[in-house]
Amino acid sequence: MTALGGFVDLGQIVFTMQAGALFGYALIWAIVLGTIAIIIYMEMCGRVAAVTHEAVFNVVRSRLGDRLGGFTLVTSNLLNLITCTAELGAIGIILHLLTGWNQQLLTVAGALILGLVVWLLRFQWIERTFGLWGLLMIVFGIAAWKLYATAPPPAPSPLHGRHATLLYGYFAVGIFSALLMEYEVHFYSSGAIEEKWDASALSENTLIAVSGTVLGALITVALLALGALVFLPRGIFPDLLATTAQPPALALGRVGLILALLGMLATISSAAVETALCAGYNTCQFFRFKWDKNLPPREVPKFTIAWVGTLALATLIALTGVSPLELVDYSIILGMVLMPLTYYPILTAAGDKQRMGKHASKGVLNAAGWVFLILIVIAALITLPLTFLTHLGQP
Repeated sequence: MTALGGFVDLGQIVFTMQAGALFGYALIWAIVLGTIAIIIYMEMCGRVAAVTHEAVFNVVRSRLGDRLGGFTLVTSNLLNLITCTAELGAIGIILHLLTGWNQQLLTVAGALILGLVVWLLRFQWIERTFGLWGLLMIVFGIAAWKLYATAPPPAPSPLHGRHATLLYGYFAVGIFSALLMEYEVHFYSSGAIEEKWDASALSENTLIAVSGTVLGALITVALLALGALVFLPRGIFPDLLATTAQPPALALGRVGLILALLGMLATISSAAVETALCAGYNTCQFFRFKWDKNLPPREVPKFTIAWVGTLALATLIALTGVSPLELVDYSIILGMVLMPLTYYPILTAAGDKQRMGKHASKGVLNAAGWVFLILIVIAALITLPLTFLTHLGQP
C-alpha cells in the first residue's frame, strides 16, 4: 500500500508525466536516485520499529527534542492536511470523469466512503484493500510498453536557455521529493507497530521495502515514458488530471481509459487514507497517547479525533474549489523543505548501536544513508529558489 498508494500518488502521477512531456527520458535518473533513497530509509524505519517498537515520531521527539520535534510535528501535520486535501479534490475529479455527476458532491461522497472504510476496517484489511486495488496502475506500464513499441522516439526537448535549465532542476528536485514524501515512512513504520513486528520480521521488512518500492518505481518510469511518448511530440503540457489518463486510452482504447481512472482512484484514495491516518499516528506518537487502528475508536479517542478531523477539514478545504494540482505542487515543495527533519532522526536512530544492538546500520548501508541525507539537504535548500524562478514549474 505504501509503495503504490504513497509512492504513486497525485503528485507523482502529474509531476512525472509533466517532466516526460518537457524533457523526454532525461529525468529517469531522478526516479532511480529517489527510489534507492526511499528503499534505504523505508528499510531503516521499519527496522527501528521492529527492533525498538518505536515509530517515526517517537524517534523524532527523542532525537530532535521537544521544540524542534514539536515544530516538525506541526509542519508534518500541515503537510498531511495539504496533501490529503489535494488527494480528495482529485478523487472528486476522477469520480466526475467516470460518472458525469456533480464533482463537489462526489468529493464529499468519496471522503465519507474513505472515512467509513477506515473507521470499520482493521489495519491489515485497509492495507490489503488499497494495496491490491492499486495494482490497476500497472495499466500505465502496459500502455507505455505498447506505445514504445510502435511510436517513434520522442523528439528532443524544445526548451533551451536559462529557463529550461531552471525547469530541469525544478522537476528533478520535484520528482526526488515526490518519491520521498515523509508520510510514506510515517505510515510504514506505524504499520510495522500495528502488525506487531519484532526482530524476526527484519527479512520481511527488507523484502517489502525493496520489492514494493521497485514496483512503484517501474510505474513511475512508465508515467514519465508516457509523457515523453504522447505529450512531448505534440507539444502538450499535461496540467489537468484528466489529461494524464489519456495515454492508456491511446494504447488500449476505452478499457485502458477506465482502468487508468480506476487505478488513479485507488492510489489517490490510498494516499488520502495514509495522510489522514498519519495525522493521528504522528500526534499520538509524539505525545505518547494511546493509538492503534486495530482498537475500537472509542478506546483511542485522541487518535480517532486526529485522523477524522484531518479528513473532515481536508474535505471542507477541497470544497472551496482550490486546484488539487496547485496544492500538490505546494505539498511537494513543503515536503522537500521539511524532509531533513524526518530523515535525519531515522538515519541516526537506525545506526545507534545502544538502541539497535547488532541490528544497527553499518558499512555501506549507513554510508549510503548519510550520502542521501546530504543530497536531501541540498535539494531542500534549492527548492524554494527554483520554485520562485520557474513560477511553480511553468514552461
